[in-house]
Amino acid sequence: MTPRPQDGPWRSGDFRLLVAGQTVTQLGTDVTALAFPLIAVLLLDAMPLQLGALVAVQNGAFLLVGVPAGVWLDRRRLRPVLIATDLVRCAALVTVTVAAALSWLSLPLLMGAAGVMGVMRVLYDIGHQSYLPSVLGRRHLLQGNSAVETVRSSGQVAGPGLAGWLTQLVGATNTLLVDAASFLASAACLARIRTREPAPRRVGRAGPVHEAREGLRLVLANPVLRAIAVTSALSNLLFAAATALLVLFLVDTVGFAPGTAGMLMSAAPAGALLGAAAAARLARRVGSARIIWLAVVATSPANLLVPLTGPGWGAAFFVAGIVGAGVGQVVYGITQVTYRQTIVPARFLCRVNASMRFLVMGAMPLGGLLGGALGDAVGVRATLLAVGVGLTLAPIPLLLSPLRRARDVDELVTRPAGGGDGPVAGTRSTAGRRRRRAASARPGGPRHPSGVRHDPKRPASIGS
Repeated sequence: MTPRPQDGPWRSGDFRLLVAGQTVTQLGTDVTALAFPLIAVLLLDAMPLQLGALVAVQNGAFLLVGVPAGVWLDRRRLRPVLIATDLVRCAALVTVTVAAALSWLSLPLLMGAAGVMGVMRVLYDIGHQSYLPSVLGRRHLLQGNSAVETVRSSGQVAGPGLAGWLTQLVGATNTLLVDAASFLASAACLARIRTREPAPRRVGRAGPVHEAREGLRLVLANPVLRAIAVTSALSNLLFAAATALLVLFLVDTVGFAPGTAGMLMSAAPAGALLGAAAAARLARRVGSARIIWLAVVATSPANLLVPLTGPGWGAAFFVAGIVGAGVGQVVYGITQVTYRQTIVPARFLCRVNASMRFLVMGAMPLGGLLGGALGDAVGVRATLLAVGVGLTLAPIPLLLSPLRRARDVDELVTRPAGGGDGPVAGTRSTAGRRRRRAASARPGGPRHPSGVRHDPKRPASIGS
């Protein structure tokens, strides 16, 4: 039976405020992503190379500051940081608008504002993902992440169209004032949240470089997180390779008009919405651990339909491939993020989230270069077929991890000995219990599943 809304996360007023803030922030982010290139073209006569540089500045912050941002955020309460990022983005957009009104706007100034927006987005995304468990608790994380993903996907559907409509109605730079107002509204929603956020707990006096390495080590030392990172990075590499060629494929290879190609491309965020709506229900029916790998194993082969696209009714292959694969990727994304939020102790969560994003998002620029090189070498349709094969094989690391032997996430986590501040990855298999009983009899006490001897006076943690 589907739980009633009052039994789930929506019962929390603070969660409703958090989602409301995320809604307007995401919409503003997606509008700005298109508004900046429009301003560059309409007001600054930007050339293709300059537009490429602007897009790189908009999307490159995760590679440059992602991991340090996680270290910095782990030392702070997150709600004030989220509010500050909204206010800084509002100020950046107002600055561009005022500069345009005074005829001071230049491409370097626009790129500078885009860089500020990108850094603030990194801080907001990592902080928001790590703040959600504080507001919602761990019981309703899956439904909460589904709601957040629905908001993100809705912004991808509505944002570009809204940006174009506002540009025609009020002008490109005045559109940024609407975006600025959205960030103010988000800050106001966050300011009204009343849930008390625990103070960050510092352990030792390690420097930021050591803490950044620790975040990466926590990901790589855990077999499930490591498998998720490999599968996600490979998937993003291949998706970026395909994305670099899809418009060219639809227009030049298949022969669709640009407007038709745009309509077909809009099927991707529609598939994301379907996946976000179905994730929680599928996790309950199939299992919260099993659905992580099953979602991509079952749907990744749909990517093989894309290169079969042809004129007329042949467009159905493209829609089926994009929507089918998109549903699975979003279900996978929601459930693996929920797993991470569940098993990682709160004091490490920002660093682990930042490390995962660095590993996964860092593959995307390489994917674009790979797609272009393969498209030139073997042809666009052949490249998309190779991408489809690669995406079908990408879930193999998940199948080789402990995820395949568990139905629910609870079977993969144990509570830290001696208290601690969150659950820790482990196993509860019969063989694992026998090993732990044998380890208890050895001098020095039991060992952590990673093989490191455990001190019962010290709370355990992933990769400790």
